Amino acid sequence: MQIYSSSPFQRTWQVLTDLFAIAAIAVAWFFSRATFDAISNLAVFGRGMEDAGSQFQSTMTDAAEGIGGVPLIGDQASAPFLSAAEAGGILITAGQDQQDSVAQAAAVIGWAILLLPILILIPMWLIPRVRFVVRSTRTRRLQREDGGRELLALRALVLANPSQLRKVSPDPVRAWREGDPAAVDGLARLALKHAGVKAG
Repeated sequence: MQIYSSSPFQRTWQVLTDLFAIAAIAVAWFFSRATFDAISNLAVFGRGMEDAGSQFQSTMTDAAEGIGGVPLIGDQASAPFLSAAEAGGILITAGQDQQDSVAQAAAVIGWAILLLPILILIPMWLIPRVRFVVRSTRTRRLQREDGGRELLALRALVLANPSQLRKVSPDPVRAWREGDPAAVDGLARLALKHAGVKAG
């Protein structure tokens, strides 16, 4: 497998783009984590609300139980405290809902900050890099196979610029058809160069 081009200029460009992509992902991950933590800290209000509701509910329930033991008037006297305890339950639920909302928002925004640069990098960086690796690896394998030089020469006739082809031969198509060794070798080298593969 060939990851980088044999051409110094192209190899330098590939290394720089790889470093940039890795740095962009690292920065995105850092900001994603920081944003997630910052938003998650907002759940403290919900936790405080839940704790306050729990304490209020516990206090009212204890008071209702205490008054409920009084003969004759116990049930009637404890009713307002039980109603207040229910209000504490509403406060607990509101606090839990706030914490759930904050957790969902933190997760969604955190993932969005991380995934957005990655989704941008996939078509701009990752796919071209994968294509290069696949193409260069196949080209290296092809030049070692029987008839590989001829196939590489044919590839050069298809992909190379006319000016590049004329440097190899005044009539490169005819030279390839006739199997001119020098022309076939020159065309094959041109295809290898185009693929970023060193002639072997």
